[in-house]
This record gives sequence, C-alpha cells and structure tokens, in this order.
Amino acid sequence: MLRSVILDARELKERDSAHAYLKEMLELPEYYGRNLDALYDCLTEMSEREILFAHTSEAGSYFPRIRRVFEDARLENPGLCVKYGSGFELGNRGEG
Repeated sequence: MLRSVILDARELKERDSAHAYLKEMLELPEYYGRNLDALYDCLTEMSEREILFAHTSEAGSYFPRIRRVFEDARLENPGLCVKYGSGFELGNRGEG
C-alpha cells in the first residue's frame, strides 16, 4: 500500500532544521545521520512511499540540495514517488 507524506518545502531552510524536519515527517530511523548521504540511503530503502512537496515556489535555501537527493533516490528506488507543487494539504502522514 502506497503511503503518502506531504512536506512543506519552506521548512527546508538550513541543514540542521531541515534534517530534523525530514526525520520527523518521514519517520526515519534513530540511526539516521542527518546528512544528505544518510537521507539518500534511507530513501532508497523505503518501500511504496509517495512524497509530496508543498510550497516549492517558497522553498528554503537548502531545498535544491534536498530535491537533488530525492530525485536521485527516486531513480534508484521504483517504490518512491516524488511530486512537487503547492496544492497539497500540509501535515498529512496518511496511510494511503
């Protein structure tokens, strides 16, 4: 079953707060290293996940780096779907 998570790109302003936000919202494991390499590793290991980025036109300065990692992971992991836009309802960690 595909799980959907909506992320607010405005929260991705700087490294430390962005990784803390991603860890919480994506429910990353405790051993998550809070860096781009660790994020890639976690994303490529996820199963059946849809990540929706809201407010990308207002994204924080760290977002382009995060986006590259999500795009690279999406190419490696066929179960990972990543979308960008502004019409998503924030705060959703829905089960499908």
